[in-house]
Amino acid sequence: MPNTDPRNNEETILFEWESYERPQKKWSKEFYSSVIVMAFLASIILYFIEGIMPVLVIWAMVFMLWAMSRTEPRLEKYAISSWGLKTKERTYRFEEMTNFWFETKWGGRLMRINLARIPWHIVIVINAETEDKIRKLMLQYVPYEEPVITWIDRLVKWLGDKVPLE
Repeated sequence: MPNTDPRNNEETILFEWESYERPQKKWSKEFYSSVIVMAFLASIILYFIEGIMPVLVIWAMVFMLWAMSRTEPRLEKYAISSWGLKTKERTYRFEEMTNFWFETKWGGRLMRINLARIPWHIVIVINAETEDKIRKLMLQYVPYEEPVITWIDRLVKWLGDKVPLE
């Protein structure tokens, strides 16, 4: 068992793994045609209400959706240390984490962590075989708490079921 005494200033790596930097899904041509038609209609309406700026924002979001689906995510190294969660950019300390939970999205497993500072929330793609080990280590420092499903969450799910884009 590694020495996790808070008085010890030396960081020790408890567990390391590799996974993709973000979840990804390949969308069909029907999805893109639906998104473009909806963006075009919203652009026309918002142009007459507000002008060109909302139209530019809509088309920037459409481009971002297209670019992210066409760009393969890279494999990144992640680690849980005696100080916190280490990503390629920084270490998120356990003291800053308020809670975490796991969920499935597009056939992959995600670990979501709420933080008490900016960026407020991080999402890490994990492998299903490493989930138990990650859960055990995180539970030593951070409470596991799934978010409460609100009426807005239920409305978005219902809308997604009733208006499929594919």
